[in-house]
Amino acid sequence: MLFRGLLRLSATPAARARALSSSAPPTVRPLHLLLYQYVDDAVEKRQPYRANHLGHARASIDRGELLLGGALANPVDGGVLIFTAGAAAERFAETDPYVLNGIVTSWTVREWSVVVGSLKVPPVAPFVPSYEWQRVEPGCPPLPAGLDVEMPLDGGHQRARIPQQWQLSVFVDKGYMRHQVTRKTTISDLRAVAARHMGVPLERISLAMGAKQLDDGDTVESAGLFSKEADLRVVVREEA
Repeated sequence: MLFRGLLRLSATPAARARALSSSAPPTVRPLHLLLYQYVDDAVEKRQPYRANHLGHARASIDRGELLLGGALANPVDGGVLIFTAGAAAERFAETDPYVLNGIVTSWTVREWSVVVGSLKVPPVAPFVPSYEWQRVEPGCPPLPAGLDVEMPLDGGHQRARIPQQWQLSVFVDKGYMRHQVTRKTTISDLRAVAARHMGVPLERISLAMGAKQLDDGDTVESAGLFSKEADLRVVVREEA
């Protein structure tokens, strides 16, 4: 369906029920350059913030985002940092002490199509679904089934999110219990659905994730049910 220059896809419940598997190698992805323009006399002016800036960089390295970085020389009028993903580069700049304290006067993120080199780039991290739109990085492993996917027709970044409403499917003794849920649906709501489905009193029903019993106040979002649906169990206590 065309919508404001986008191709938007939404999986059906049947498609969500099918597990995704792929043996194809991941697509080679571009890297991303974070380009800094420095204030005049940056070498002197950056000193009070340099330790925090370097700590900020090391934390990004530990997350597998920043690959290389440093200032330009002769003159020191800018910097170049190489990231595995564009969103990571943007987050870095927005919270970098050099940017926040005026050492960086302007910055931009550019996609860099690398065709030769010996640098071993770590694989793209899997997409972690949420109920907000998030950018899907090039070369990302296959997306989980059932997401809303937005594909700009102008070649812009692909985005995905958990649908605002989706069908929860849990196997119980009398077959599958299916119910349309949102991020705000509570465990208490689902207990009531399970009790009606199984024809037993509500007080005998609990929901568990592995060995952990879920609290009534938990929600579909806080319990992470979209990604952990297969681990959800309906527990029926024996009558006293």
